[in-house]
Amino acid sequence: MLEQDNVIDVSIEPKKIPAIQGWYWIVNAFKLFKQAPTIWISICGVFVVLFFGIAFLPIIGGFISTLLGPVFLGGIMWSAKKQAAGDIPQLIDLFSGFKLRFVELLKVGVLYMFGTIFVMVLMTLLLAISSFFGFLSVDKNIQVIEQIGVIWPLLIVVLFAFLIVYSAYFYAPTLVMLQGMKANEAMKLSFLAFWRNWQPILIMSIFGGVFFFFLAMLPMFLGLIFALPVALLTSYICYVDVFES
Repeated sequence: MLEQDNVIDVSIEPKKIPAIQGWYWIVNAFKLFKQAPTIWISICGVFVVLFFGIAFLPIIGGFISTLLGPVFLGGIMWSAKKQAAGDIPQLIDLFSGFKLRFVELLKVGVLYMFGTIFVMVLMTLLLAISSFFGFLSVDKNIQVIEQIGVIWPLLIVVLFAFLIVYSAYFYAPTLVMLQGMKANEAMKLSFLAFWRNWQPILIMSIFGGVFFFFLAMLPMFLGLIFALPVALLTSYICYVDVFES
């Protein structure tokens, strides 16, 4: 059902990409990073400091960071597009989303936040029901792994619900920023494109996760300085392959 070719009538039709292309997304992202490593480290460094600085604000930090996440991502995608076009991105480009598409990017954040809250409420509700019917015990003598073995179908439901929300978010900031789409339209198209290309996205996630893990093992987490820019650029390369190539 999720892979049918004509689900949403849109002017931008996402392509279906071969699974192995997920690996080449990472390779091409690394090539893009090597062309301007200093500026990408600077952009991602400022992004991390601002994002987590906001996230750690008392009470409202998590909400604000979720809302502004797509706005910052829009700026990063704008920077990547500039470089792909032969220009040199600047640190100020990180804030392009605030200037060019702030309202729609903020709407993406709002929709994603409500989707995440829905998943959390669903998980809480399912756990409460499981506890009420005796499937989940609060007895400390019962091993957690034994309880998971009983409620694993519920965990699968929660995971799938999160994937539904995440798939609608996956391409949305980029589509809003680079294609000028409305937030709701971008999230619908993102959902379609994600599930049409779940195989290369899975390959990208597996290889990217391994790549990220080994870089994180470098002393003082220095590897993360390179891993984050490559990960963000991979999102741009993935978008280009699905929507613009």
